Amino acid sequence: MADVPHQKSPLLPDRLLHGTPHNHPIEHIFGMSPQLPCLESEKTLVNFVLPPWSQFTDWDKNRQARFIENIFLGVPIGYYVIHAPQWRTSGVKPMSGWLLDGVNRITAIRDFVDNKISIFNGVFHDDLDELTRERRFHHQPFPCFELQYSNDLQHLRAIYEHLNYGKLEHASRTYSHSRLQ
Repeated sequence: MADVPHQKSPLLPDRLLHGTPHNHPIEHIFGMSPQLPCLESEKTLVNFVLPPWSQFTDWDKNRQARFIENIFLGVPIGYYVIHAPQWRTSGVKPMSGWLLDGVNRITAIRDFVDNKISIFNGVFHDDLDELTRERRFHHQPFPCFELQYSNDLQHLRAIYEHLNYGKLEHASRTYSHSRLQ
């Protein structure tokens, strides 16, 4: 949803996220132009650059598999948040294109496509016929929210912290399609 001008409230802080939503399919994360790190401390994930403070993933293979199964079951998978890529004549601007939210989900998608995790009791990506992979996985919606570019590191860190506030360990449970065990 695009930002709509509104009267400022004396009781509330300004909105934290300003940017543009994009309704991309999953396949977009593999087809977009790769972002390149500017700093040695930045890591990459698929075609994204991770902020220096970001960890790769804290999901185990079972949680990754459950997430991928949800894609095939038609469960909405949320959106990922990136900091807008920006360039100058000498190259990419610092902090450009950072993935601020979605590391666990994108890691699970990458690992499924690389046949590192299986779903539904042993089904790997390459076990599926091409039409099923395309229609039920690669073409499924995975919206993106692209933040306006900012050169304020503290602001980007605050956004990251707000987006990732819920990263808490949950009690381990086993799920079947019909009931909680």
